[in-house]
Amino acid sequence: MNKLFEVPYNFSKTLLSFYKKNQQNISFLFVPPYMNDSINTRTSIETHRKGSCYMPRTREEYEEHLNNIVKAGLKFVILWQDPNLSISKDMILYYKELGAAGFIIGNNDSAKIIKDIDANLVVICSLVQRICSQALTRDFKYYDKVLLYYPYNRGIDALKELFFMKEKIILMPNTLCHVDCPSMHHWFPNLKRNFSQKTDCPAIVDVTMSGFISPEDLYLFDEHIGGYKIQGREYTTDLIIYICSIYFERTSSVELLNAMMGEDLARKMLLNKQSMLLEDYYNIKSNKIKSNYYPY
Repeated sequence: MNKLFEVPYNFSKTLLSFYKKNQQNISFLFVPPYMNDSINTRTSIETHRKGSCYMPRTREEYEEHLNNIVKAGLKFVILWQDPNLSISKDMILYYKELGAAGFIIGNNDSAKIIKDIDANLVVICSLVQRICSQALTRDFKYYDKVLLYYPYNRGIDALKELFFMKEKIILMPNTLCHVDCPSMHHWFPNLKRNFSQKTDCPAIVDVTMSGFISPEDLYLFDEHIGGYKIQGREYTTDLIIYICSIYFERTSSVELLNAMMGEDLARKMLLNKQSMLLEDYYNIKSNKIKSNYYPY
């Protein structure tokens, strides 16, 4: 059975209409909080390559967007990812009143606060917590979903060891990332600082380590996890729709890789993948995860 996707929302009516037509593939839309309620690194940075992270300029406009999501019959969760900021009771109740099904959380304190207030709210462990080798020993009792860190995208055997929590596990398949990117501005190239593959992204320079999971290969992961998350709220609406479409339909990702990496690097990645058995390709990091190579 195909798993559902958490998908980005960028306050576009066109995107919401697309999601409404494809809601059979969607678990939640993830939405940033209103700009005055909490920091969010993707709410104000505009790029000339990928589009604009638009945020409503008034609370009334913001609330109208959330109301439209509910009217469309879709569920949404709020991104509350600052690992140093615990969520308040007032914020929880405010977003719950607006129809939020839950929150994506950056620390355990916030998770506990939410569950103490309403156990029915969905609590998702954010990628910022970088859950990897610690997944076997960490207590996730306050979390309904756990977004695992990038190495698991190439670690199916390590995933199998988490069978006891597989329904909680979420993977982000459309990332190129390896781990510990030294230059996070590569997410947001702009006119003052263009993205340089050689200096900004070691995962792209060494494509053999990339965390990208091709849409047509998701079947290898389905039985070991609870679902997927599509990253890219900073992308243009057309690009978000394209990425979601190929993952919903599980079709070839060659054109996407060409756009994301350039044809030369995309070809290099595909040749590396074709040089080994598919199961081996997606197991390249399993031993490192199992041996606690990754310090998180």
